[in-house]
Amino acid sequence: DVQYNCKCSYLEIYKEQITDLLEPSSTNLQVREDVNRGVYVERLTEHTVWNVSDAFHALWKGLHLRHVGATQMNERSSRSHAVFMLVIEATSTTSGGVTSTKVARLNLIDLAGSERQSFDPHNPSSYNSVQVKEAGAINKSLSALTNVIMSLSSTGQRRR
Repeated sequence: DVQYNCKCSYLEIYKEQITDLLEPSSTNLQVREDVNRGVYVERLTEHTVWNVSDAFHALWKGLHLRHVGATQMNERSSRSHAVFMLVIEATSTTSGGVTSTKVARLNLIDLAGSERQSFDPHNPSSYNSVQVKEAGAINKSLSALTNVIMSLSSTGQRRR
């Protein structure tokens, strides 16, 4: 007999701050690392979902709470990074009483788009400090992600 458990979480990274999109009052969350759990986000809620409809409801709830804004490229641009996590656990017990659990994880990641900010000296009112700070945070995190990917790919090449 196999028992299934499905949970989801949804977080946003906006200007270097992590927020739980399923519990929006839970802000300034911290990334931690544990020997047993691995890397995780402290205080991030996990909601049990019983069917596809429940999972889509959680996804849509979080989508509507994301930071978006108009850019030169489109009217509703993501101004934050987001990660929707779905975890499925299958637990079974043999006739001998041995219990085993298999875990599958699906992480859906939406990265904020980078956009060049320009200052028009002839139109100083076009300069929006909030947008400039957003762009700076987005570019900084995308640059860090690029460095991680480059490091992982060069490590992989050395192992071959």
